[in-house]
Amino acid sequence: MSPNKSVTKLQGKHLLANKSRHYSFAKKQTGSMIVMALFAIIVLALLAGTLVSMISTSSNSVLYEVYGVRAKNAAQSGVQEVAMVAFPLGTGPQLCNQVINSPASFSTISGFQSCQFTASCTTTDINFNGTDYRYYRFSSTGSCGFDGVVVNRTVSVDAMQEN
Repeated sequence: MSPNKSVTKLQGKHLLANKSRHYSFAKKQTGSMIVMALFAIIVLALLAGTLVSMISTSSNSVLYEVYGVRAKNAAQSGVQEVAMVAFPLGTGPQLCNQVINSPASFSTISGFQSCQFTASCTTTDINFNGTDYRYYRFSSTGSCGFDGVVVNRTVSVDAMQEN
């Protein structure tokens, strides 16, 4: 046998050995791609679920904020209503110890259909350092609701007039 033929036979056996090792290595790895794909799908599903939860929470926060502003505006309307009773145009200040509820026309205003207010006014005469004063306390609570949730805001204003 010539040296070249023996080298060729050795190389052939070596190639066969490499092919069989490669084949057995590849055989051991079958199914690993399924596990990796399943892991990636689970991780992406968890990320998507978290994102949906965050968006839902964010949209609820915006709703609470919008209805909170509407409730505050309703409460301010109530304070203005009782202040108008205490300080009517063309006459002097009046005593006001009363409670006023939202007028019926309040529910026809766009955006305020589910809103209402309850406003009150109290008047107290006080004497401070020999001077008589009339102290007014205006308070109003506005509330707006949506889907069974009610958002309330309270506004108070104090005024003092020298008699």
